[in-house]
Amino acid sequence: MRYAETGFNLEIDLSRGSIDKVESDPRETELYLGGLGTNAKILWDRVPPEVEPFSPENLLIFSTGLLCGTPAVGCNRTIVTTVSPQTLFMAFSMMGGFWAPELKYAGYDKVILRGKSPGLVYLWIHNDKVEIRDASHLHGKGAVETGELIREELKEPNAQVAAIGLAGENRVYFASIEQGRSSASRGGLGAVMGDKGVKAIAVRGTKDIHVARPAEFMDLCNEVLEYIKWRNEHPIPGVMPILAGLGSPQEMRVHDEKWHTENFMWGNSRVRRKGFWTEDVEKAWTNSMESMRTRLISCYNCPMKCGATISPPGLPTYMMKCFSKLTYTMAAFSDLEFGLSIAQRATEYGVDAFSTPQVMAFALELHEDGILTDDDFSGMPPDNDGRFYWLLDRIVRREGVGDILADGTYWAARRIGKGA
Repeated sequence: MRYAETGFNLEIDLSRGSIDKVESDPRETELYLGGLGTNAKILWDRVPPEVEPFSPENLLIFSTGLLCGTPAVGCNRTIVTTVSPQTLFMAFSMMGGFWAPELKYAGYDKVILRGKSPGLVYLWIHNDKVEIRDASHLHGKGAVETGELIREELKEPNAQVAAIGLAGENRVYFASIEQGRSSASRGGLGAVMGDKGVKAIAVRGTKDIHVARPAEFMDLCNEVLEYIKWRNEHPIPGVMPILAGLGSPQEMRVHDEKWHTENFMWGNSRVRRKGFWTEDVEKAWTNSMESMRTRLISCYNCPMKCGATISPPGLPTYMMKCFSKLTYTMAAFSDLEFGLSIAQRATEYGVDAFSTPQVMAFALELHEDGILTDDDFSGMPPDNDGRFYWLLDRIVRREGVGDILADGTYWAARRIGKGA
């Protein structure tokens, strides 16, 4: 019997349309432990160094961690690994939420994708039932919207869905994979998923996970939980509020952004605004957050509430976490109301909330310096916030200058030249 892990991976060849349940080697777990280590070993063994990110030979691996799905507190991460279009090297990104535990309960440790589907598809994993299903009706749909539509189609409200938006379909190099309460954002993993023709992976599992010595294991888990409770009651004194407690930086809970706004760079990472955080700014930003934040949320089996549901006026509710609260705001020299609103559209598009605003700020600096011209930005609104919405749409749709910017700052600068 295998403990903590299921001992089985799903191998799906999208070119052939084949699905195989493959038993894994327990020695690999002993040597490389969790999802990241074993993912790296698989890529090392099976993807030659000359393989390009958008080659059918590239793998896209969704993996659970070793303790994921057990009572171990906070062990809920999905580790997604591939060859990145940004770096041309191995990249990984982790997302929280509920997807990985659900995969474990379905009876699998990993989903390994290879090849390319001839048409847009989504995968449906329900315990021993695994299907490649047509997703042509989901083309162009938002990442969060796709998850909702798939759950309705399957009549499985508890299914966990990892999906890409339009950015992934169009192979934007900083496309993300969105999953309800979290996302795998870094490295352009969503672009590889889109290149393989996979819109989403939906999972529902109802099986058990075995633990070798349950009583001892639960004692250890309870010990960790007690420490978490104690630390929440005893934040570290003298440390900025967002880092004084445990968990991801508590951006969703804390309103004091003096440390962040006065020490991180604004715009295209050029300007530090000492003295920015005034009483008036704090009051306005607190009001924006309190009026849009509907509730604080946590991931599977975790007492920390590192994320929040955000409901901008007139827009659908979405999930936000960590520093993405301020990335759009600071790139645009704008306010929190703008940042929380544009992030809703960006989440549906499925783009990395760190890279995307920086790419847009980079483009506008090139325009200001004359490296890009008015012709490159034909039709762009004159107002500051409008320019960022316009650029986001162009990048995700790969229209005009957005087609160049969609490759990220490094590759875009090489194509533009002229000192970019």
